[in-house]
Amino acid sequence: MIDFLQNNLLWFDGKFIGILLLIAISLSFYWYKYLLILFIPVLIFCLYFFRNPKRVCIEKLQDNSVLICPADGKIVDISEGDFEGYKKKVSIFLSPLDVHVNWSPEEGVVQKVCYRPGKFIVAYAPKSSDINERNDIFIKCKNGKTILVRQIAGIVARRICCWVGPEEELFAGQKIGMIRFGSRVDVFLPENVKIEIEVGQRVKGGQTVLARWV
Repeated sequence: MIDFLQNNLLWFDGKFIGILLLIAISLSFYWYKYLLILFIPVLIFCLYFFRNPKRVCIEKLQDNSVLICPADGKIVDISEGDFEGYKKKVSIFLSPLDVHVNWSPEEGVVQKVCYRPGKFIVAYAPKSSDINERNDIFIKCKNGKTILVRQIAGIVARRICCWVGPEEELFAGQKIGMIRFGSRVDVFLPENVKIEIEVGQRVKGGQTVLARWV
């Protein structure tokens, strides 16, 4: 419980929301205590939403070919084709109840970060990857291949947070950002990977094996 509160992102990335809730609770306690019935559950939900768990992918420690899932959620699409130069795409939908921290799938260097404003349609819709507000993180891996992690805002999410920048070195499983209140993360991969998950599967960011280099 102590770690849950100390590491909770409500005090850092969601501090504006946290401050407003604490002010509302304080004022309600002194002026109109019945409002506590409203504000305290909202505070509890926000603490739950902004949770920031520590995750380790055991398989990655044992096998360097492993790529790690970058987000919690449900696998809604696995596709092969030509996606802006990448051959494979995996889409993960995050509900408001999922952890919304994002992790780096692999060790490498951030080549560039590209933010693009856009719409806010439901994140599980396939076209949301192209038309919604998004943030692209290009990671050049140690084997010379580049992967792309795309953070996509949803109909509720209205802010994408990126915690890394160009030329920053990353380790596999490093926390690289978060998206608020329901969203989607797409991972674009080169041809020489074997996907280890399937559509409909629930995964844990920073822990579940996404794919392996071949």
